[in-house]
Amino acid sequence: MKVALPIRNGRVSPVFDVACRLIVVAFEGGTPAERSEFSIKESGGDARAILLQELGISVLICGAISNQTARIVERRGIELIPWIVGEIDDVIDAYCAGSLGSDGFIMPGCRHRHGRRKLFRSENRRGAGGENWRRDGGEGRRRAGGRRNEE
Repeated sequence: MKVALPIRNGRVSPVFDVACRLIVVAFEGGTPAERSEFSIKESGGDARAILLQELGISVLICGAISNQTARIVERRGIELIPWIVGEIDDVIDAYCAGSLGSDGFIMPGCRHRHGRRKLFRSENRRGAGGENWRRDGGEGRRRAGGRRNEE
């Protein structure tokens, strides 16, 4: 399995759509085995999603990402874990431990945003460390205006 993280100054890049570099971490048995760095010359969601697909990426961990690019990435079968901040090594360690959902790694102001992708525990998604995650919010049903009805 390969996980990609856009990088800027040793940290997760704040916005995937304009990131210039990408770290790709290959995992074997739930632990990081190999790390590579790539330049991102492609612009636009389609071109970036194709690059991720060509690199064999299974999971994209990133900061902010536009809704359009997020949909394109997910349509290509790449699991998306957005709204993440932190030093690259710390984020990779947290991903392995299944603790990316902790407040220390969620972008400020992004934990409870309505209509945005969020990290939530689920029985469907597994991090490399075995922790379960879901990005769609999961609770309740949508009501008018796209807001969740917390029933």
